[in-house]
Amino acid sequence: MERNIQKFRTPPNLVDHLEAFVTVLEEGGFSAAARVMGRGVSSISYSIAQLEKQCGFALLIRGTGQVELTERGRALYSEARAVVDDARRFTAHARLLETGEETRLRILVDVLFPRRFLNQALARFDARHPRTRLQFFNSSLNTLWEELRRGSFDLALTLSASIPSDMEVRALSDERLSPYCAATHRLARLPGPLPPEVFRGERQIFYVGAPELEVERIGRVFSTDVWTVDDVEQVRQLVIDGLGWCFGAAHTFEDEVRDGRVRELACLDPKFHPVRTVGVVWPLERPPGILGRSLIETILG
Repeated sequence: MERNIQKFRTPPNLVDHLEAFVTVLEEGGFSAAARVMGRGVSSISYSIAQLEKQCGFALLIRGTGQVELTERGRALYSEARAVVDDARRFTAHARLLETGEETRLRILVDVLFPRRFLNQALARFDARHPRTRLQFFNSSLNTLWEELRRGSFDLALTLSASIPSDMEVRALSDERLSPYCAATHRLARLPGPLPPEVFRGERQIFYVGAPELEVERIGRVFSTDVWTVDDVEQVRQLVIDGLGWCFGAAHTFEDEVRDGRVRELACLDPKFHPVRTVGVVWPLERPPGILGRSLIETILG
């Protein structure tokens, strides 16, 4: 029993051996793995031999031209790959910490921020920083500033009429908000531009981010009948299904307006068409690090 326990103790350089094993399979051969890892072919062969010695059986079928796994090698490959991936993440994380670069960004996203535009920027950012962990949380103006001040988040992507003095902003564009409703809704059948009083008796759908809040975006409630929802897509779906109207930006119902399912409503009162600055915001006392600045430049780009 003691001999068996001794045999399966973790050997020195296990991760190096596993990385050689995985890279041989990834690259399709010993020579290709040696080039990728910057090692000699004999060094790669030694790692595989040591790994097979530790296991007590062959992992690779040799001499067939194309490197193949044995049956037992196939059973272990996924575990080897997981260990190697973790080791690579560890190394990348340590390298980023050494250079002072953060590895995680926590981002508040205003429910009215243009998601399609954001996703296009994120695709470019991911190509440059594939190891970065991004965390996104929906928010709106009633809670956004305080959450940034508490330090729970690094950046906010928002639409705002004004920015608090303790925040810094990089503006992207201006966005005009409007009321929207389904083409089947009563408001869509009225000739416009509409007087503000016609909205008073029609249900307004509102996003809220916490149960203790009655409504968010103070000053944007114009109805005596209000439903509140904590999910952005659910707000959209309720409007699309004709259960109420809501405020939105041009992109909010872009596809539905194009195909005629949703209507943008014009109102005589300019308060129904406020213009907001679309921007990236952060606390003055906590400026973005290397990754944060890179994300901001990517979004602005």
